[in-house]
Amino acid sequence: MNTTQSGTQSGTQHETQHETQHETQHETQNNTEQHAYFTLSGDVNSDMVRRVFNVVADITEDKLTTAHILIQSNGGYVSDGICLYNFLSKLPFDIITYNAGAVASIAVTLFLSGRHRHASDTARFMVHKSHATASPGSRPDALSIIVEGLRADDMRTERILRGQVNLTEEQWQVHAYSDLHLTADQALEVGMIESIRDFAPPKGKRLTNI
Repeated sequence: MNTTQSGTQSGTQHETQHETQHETQHETQNNTEQHAYFTLSGDVNSDMVRRVFNVVADITEDKLTTAHILIQSNGGYVSDGICLYNFLSKLPFDIITYNAGAVASIAVTLFLSGRHRHASDTARFMVHKSHATASPGSRPDALSIIVEGLRADDMRTERILRGQVNLTEEQWQVHAYSDLHLTADQALEVGMIESIRDFAPPKGKRLTNI
C-alpha cells in the first residue's frame, strides 16, 4: 500500500517536473522569438529617418518585446537625430543600442534612445557642439541667423545629454570648446553605456539592415 502510494507520488512529481521544464523551455523560446536584431549605419539624415520609420511600421504588429540595434555613424543633421531619439525612446517595446566601432556627434543622441546601452571594448564615442559653414560673402544678418540656429541645436542636444549622461566638469569643459572623445571604459564611467558588451545576435536569428 505504501509502495503504491510512493510510486504514484513519484510518478506525479516526475510529470510535474517535466511539465515545468517544458513550460520553462517554451517561455525561453517565446522570449527569444520576441527579440529582433538590426544594424543601422551611415549619416543621420532624412533618409535614415525614413528607413527607421519604415522598419518600425513593419514590426509594430509583431509580438516584439525588444529590439537590439547596432549603430555605426559619425553623425549628421541635428533635427533628424533628435527626431529619432524621441521616436525610438517612446516605442512600446525596449530598445537596446550597441556601439561596435564609432558613434559620434548627433549619432550619440540617437544612441541614447536605447533603454539599455552597450559598447564593444574597442568602440569610441565623440560629442561636440553644433557647427556650420557659412557661404562666402554672407551678410551679418545671415550669419546671425546661423549662429542662433546653432545655439538652439546645442540647447536641445545638451538637454538630452545631461538627462542621460553624468559627464565630469572637466569633460563638460572640453565639450564646450572642442570634441570630447570617450572610450568604452569612459562611457561606462559616465553612464553612457551600462556594460561593455559586443553586439552578438544568437545563431539562427534574422539580422535586418535598416
